[in-house]
Amino acid sequence: MEKGEVLILTIQFGALILAVLLLSGFYSSQNASSTPAIQRVYWGSPPPAGVSIGRGTNTEATNASLMTVYYTLAAGTHIVSFSASRLCTNPKPNSTLVGSEDVYTHIPQYYDPGNKENYFTFGPTGQLAESSCLYTISITDSLTQTSTWVGTVIVKAPTSA
Repeated sequence: MEKGEVLILTIQFGALILAVLLLSGFYSSQNASSTPAIQRVYWGSPPPAGVSIGRGTNTEATNASLMTVYYTLAAGTHIVSFSASRLCTNPKPNSTLVGSEDVYTHIPQYYDPGNKENYFTFGPTGQLAESSCLYTISITDSLTQTSTWVGTVIVKAPTSA
């Protein structure tokens, strides 16, 4: 081999090593140490109209027609699916009215430019007064990593004047 050929091969080999290092650095940023997260859940519309609720039991004074869920994703991923369901129990133990289970299939996704965050809404979420509804919300990213939020909402009975 001539000196020129050796130089060209050395440069090509160096470029190949550099490309592999750059690509491995990009790939390593998409790992299981970064996961999707459900950040905030609102009983009702996005803020300022909705009421922030947390995991566990939430007692609300008014009914809401939908829920709003803000979320973040793992670095370099995209949303693959989100799901929501609820299981309600009847507040009156001797009633002939039984509880209900709902699986939400129409879940529109939105972007909040003010907060630079993604969110989705689902509904209807209106409940019988004093009923207890357990909500389960999940998001899955393109690395098949899932985050789940579980919370209960109880709507207070209206007070009589």
